[in-house]
Amino acid sequence: MSNLSTSSIGQGEGRNGQAEMSKRKYADKVKDEEVVEESEEEEVEDEDLDEEEELYPSFGGLLSGFAFASSSYSRAPIGALAIASRPTLPGNPPPTSRNPRPKKPSPVRMESRLPAGPSPPPTRPKKKRRTNTGYVPPSAYAHLPLLPDTLEENLICAFTGINPGLTTARIGHSFANPTNLFWPLMHSSGCTPDRRLPPQMDGRLPDLYSLGLANLVNRPTKGVAELSKEEMLAGVAVLEEKVRRYKPEAVCFVGKVAWEAVFKVRNGRGIRKGEFDWGWQEGVRFGVEVGEGRWRGCRVFVVPSTSGLVASYGPEFKRALWKRLGDWVQMRRGERGENAPRVLEWEENGEGETVIY
Repeated sequence: MSNLSTSSIGQGEGRNGQAEMSKRKYADKVKDEEVVEESEEEEVEDEDLDEEEELYPSFGGLLSGFAFASSSYSRAPIGALAIASRPTLPGNPPPTSRNPRPKKPSPVRMESRLPAGPSPPPTRPKKKRRTNTGYVPPSAYAHLPLLPDTLEENLICAFTGINPGLTTARIGHSFANPTNLFWPLMHSSGCTPDRRLPPQMDGRLPDLYSLGLANLVNRPTKGVAELSKEEMLAGVAVLEEKVRRYKPEAVCFVGKVAWEAVFKVRNGRGIRKGEFDWGWQEGVRFGVEVGEGRWRGCRVFVVPSTSGLVASYGPEFKRALWKRLGDWVQMRRGERGENAPRVLEWEENGEGETVIY
């Protein structure tokens, strides 16, 4: 019995010793794992610090960018100094010295940086100018009356336009649009030296000033583009027949388009470069009658259109060009022994002024 109890006691003590040893081993293993985890966390924190250093260089690194080398006075790039001053971790590739391209700020961010100020005043949208679409048949303006010519025999000059405008047709007098410069230029040039005539006196031009009015095409339109080329070319023969009948000393074409139509009918082609100049068309006679002893035709003077829509030539140019014609008209009046205006019927009003009818 004593031997059995002694052996059982020894076995129990051995088991207890083995249990304590296993507990010690387990505790040591847990401590080792905690140490490993702490070291891994420290490595992770070191990596985070390294990343922050890459994004935000140290003050010493930035300050070193302003330093000058002793041998060469070139400044090293800031990014290169900041990267060189940083140790690289094992297993990571060394950073490159090239600076990354900065990102362009978005328009929204740029606008947010601008100082707030008063907003510009709203601008009115520009009105689109109406343009002529092209040919318009005579039926479109058939309700408007045709404008008659103002011609008589033995005139000094007959002014010939392209065709009447809509305002002229409605009022019934030549160049009646308020923006048209015909009547102001007639006065400033000396063709009507005493006063600027209103359009309503167009019918008195032959009696008072030995001047007349006609058109290449009689029907009214909004613009020249609404006429056909055939109409203008056909109007040349009609106009030339009128000139042969009344025999003025000169014809003044108001608008180059009218003279181009005459030139094309006479020569079978358009005007070439260098063949035209404003004013007198030297060596040209219009309305010549064929045959010996017949009328030799009249001289030709060409001025730009007086329409307010034509702004290719300034007012000074137009006044100077018209003055050349006006001087010639005044000279012919003197040679013919005429006054301007010619007094046909007159009377004095109550204020001592002479009223011409």
